[in-house]
Amino acid sequence: MFELNPPEETARAAVRASVEFSAYLRGLIAARRANPGPDLITALIAAHDEDDRLSEQEIVSTCVLLLNAGHEATVNATANGWRVLFRHPEQLALLRGDHGLLPTAVEELLRYDTPVPMFARWVLDDIEVDGTVIPRGSQVALLFASANRDPERFSDPEALDLTRQDNPHISFGAGIHYCLGAPLARLEMTASFGALLRRAPRMRLVAEPEWKPGFVIRGLRELLVEV
Repeated sequence: MFELNPPEETARAAVRASVEFSAYLRGLIAARRANPGPDLITALIAAHDEDDRLSEQEIVSTCVLLLNAGHEATVNATANGWRVLFRHPEQLALLRGDHGLLPTAVEELLRYDTPVPMFARWVLDDIEVDGTVIPRGSQVALLFASANRDPERFSDPEALDLTRQDNPHISFGAGIHYCLGAPLARLEMTASFGALLRRAPRMRLVAEPEWKPGFVIRGLRELLVEV
């Protein structure tokens, strides 16, 4: 549903899924209220019951946000990242030889081929940016992928450098819209890349992948490899 002008059936399916998943979460909230556990939903219920900070709808919305923030983009970032590594064998060899590079490697892969190259925002107040006035109510497309290759900010921006230290990419956005799932995404990517580097050290690409026909989310249909 992030994509532009989704087909009507896709929109209807998304609405149905939203209603069904909200109902599932409400049932789970009721179950956790009756039988608390060491989980996030129990903690959110406690915040609601003790300090009156969250309504049930806010708990549902928070759960949906956390699920989406830690899943869709991370899946695509992982597959995109491996595709990039296979296309840069010297960098892949460097990483295979030194798993300690994983933290900077993950950041560089997110910069080099972000899973969310573009996102739109609505302008809430008239604003001037570099001499251009953008009126309230306008919709602005933010090209994160372009900013991540800004030659005024990154040295040799077109090169993949898994050792890059100064790397203020904006693949997670910025300001009040900074991705809530960023810490989880970093943990997931570091863990999954590390596991594959250890367990499948000779993993290789066996077929050139195809891109999914998305406009906002950049991801592969599949990534066929041999271990």
